[in-house]
Amino acid sequence: MTRNAVTGALCAAALLLPTASQACGGFFCSSTPVDQEAERIIFVQEDAQTVRSIVEIQYQGDPESFAWVVPVPAVPELNTFYASAFNALDLATQPQFVLPPECQQFFGDASAGGAPEADGDDNQAPPGEVIVHDRKIVGPFDTATIESDDPRALIEWLRTNGFRIPEAMEPFIALYTNEQMKFVAMKLLPGEGTDAIKPISMRYTSANPAVPLRLTSIAALLEMGVKIWVLGDGRFGPQNVPSVDIADNEIRFDAWTYQSNYAQLVARKVDALRGPGFVTELATGTQDLAMQIRDGFVPEWAEEEVREGQKALAELLETYPYLTRMYTRVSPEEMFIDPIFAPLPNGGDVSNIHQLDVSAVDNCGNGGPVGPNGGAVPEGEAGNADAVAAADERACDFAACGAAGRCAVVGQPDTAEQFLGCACAEGALGRIVADSTAPMGVRVACGDARMNFTRPEVVAPDDVFADPCVGFSCGDDGECVSLNGFPSCRCSQGFALVGKPVYEPETGAMMIQASCETPRTPIPDTFYLEAALPEPFLPYPGRTSPLTVPGAPTSPQGTPTAAGDDDGCSATGGRSSASALLWLPVLLAPLARRRRRTPRR
Repeated sequence: MTRNAVTGALCAAALLLPTASQACGGFFCSSTPVDQEAERIIFVQEDAQTVRSIVEIQYQGDPESFAWVVPVPAVPELNTFYASAFNALDLATQPQFVLPPECQQFFGDASAGGAPEADGDDNQAPPGEVIVHDRKIVGPFDTATIESDDPRALIEWLRTNGFRIPEAMEPFIALYTNEQMKFVAMKLLPGEGTDAIKPISMRYTSANPAVPLRLTSIAALLEMGVKIWVLGDGRFGPQNVPSVDIADNEIRFDAWTYQSNYAQLVARKVDALRGPGFVTELATGTQDLAMQIRDGFVPEWAEEEVREGQKALAELLETYPYLTRMYTRVSPEEMFIDPIFAPLPNGGDVSNIHQLDVSAVDNCGNGGPVGPNGGAVPEGEAGNADAVAAADERACDFAACGAAGRCAVVGQPDTAEQFLGCACAEGALGRIVADSTAPMGVRVACGDARMNFTRPEVVAPDDVFADPCVGFSCGDDGECVSLNGFPSCRCSQGFALVGKPVYEPETGAMMIQASCETPRTPIPDTFYLEAALPEPFLPYPGRTSPLTVPGAPTSPQGTPTAAGDDDGCSATGGRSSASALLWLPVLLAPLARRRRRTPRR
């Protein structure tokens, strides 16, 4: 990743604080940064049986370790797309928060933004064999579209042909081989660097787009954002997972930093579901958007790729009359079902404009800083436990610790140096992640420690993994644990993980120091008693019971977690035969040998 996280491949070892309050990407500049830590996918429903999927791929690491594997319902037509188009579309469609007049007079601008190859489908793989439907070079990628009913054979083929695939992926590959899915695998051509990576475009036979979250969960970030755009004849919505609503009166906005708690609100609502759900952030006709993109300002010094991306995106928007933008934030334990998106014939337009009341805007005559520095405690109330607890509760509106975490504020009430952190339940690990939507540019979240492919008992003897905990400290009251190749922290009970900025003289950059600290409001013992983690709904190495047992448990959304096959490889989220399971790229770099710099602690 050059900027953001990709299915767990975030360069967590180099978390840089943002250096400016403005983000300028693609063709527009905005006073609110784009959430570039989210996965971004554009679906185009070209006709009733044809879907085109355009996936942004962000990766940083050893080019030889790059491997991208994703299930597809049919042999796709492959091409590359323009990276600049994603920022332009994101900026043009992101949620906008309109401040009330009382705040505008102090803070200026009132708004802050934020034809398929059919013959391959009839060629079924013989039992236990691998069929190579297509092998070709696409841009900087060596690509293969393959199929087998035997996940072991498919993984062996990938490994033999230079794709570094951990054996622990086998049960997850089996989720899709059981559904007769094919797989597209990509690696960089010899001599290509990571700067050559481009978004991939795929056109295939399908009635509906969908996202293979089950496979994505292998290397996903904690509280990972997923942004979906669907272009078609009308509005689309989630078909097999809930819709999530965010009311304007739930939103908090810090006028000093121009940050809202919108992304954290989405994350907490999804945590309450214990499974994925999507907010429809915008549903509208494309005519005005197409004009905005085509007429958008491109500096003279911009590369030709930017101009080509502007033209290609404008043509897409001009070709299809309607666009729907959807968003979620999920952790691996919530990725037990593959969301499918379908037309909503009676769905109306949805605006991305949120009108905020003055009571929702901090630093607008109603108190001190809340977002970046924790809760403001009234003068003279620093020793009042109730006042401190109330301030902590306000500050935690800007945090999302995950279903296995609890927000806590670290720092003295009468000082400006205060940090939002998370206490994690028994069996969960904390991780710090760069996040432009979070206070101070970093978020902390807790995730299930069992969902870990770098557990010593899982790693094959011939696999050599870089230890991310070498040189990484979680402070005196925590220990570093590798979670899917990333340094994570197990804090002692009663302590919360925070990320603190530290100046690095050698580079002149602000790095993030992970530390388990004592919260200023104690974590109640009841949190550790009540925050028990449920058994994972997926075949993770840390499971203590098989998936396929009589009367298999259901997810909180009522979906069976196992289909009862003999191998125990079936799970939730099976597709209908006409739906397309795309797209989050499964980048295997987190589980691969990496050469990268570790942050100062």
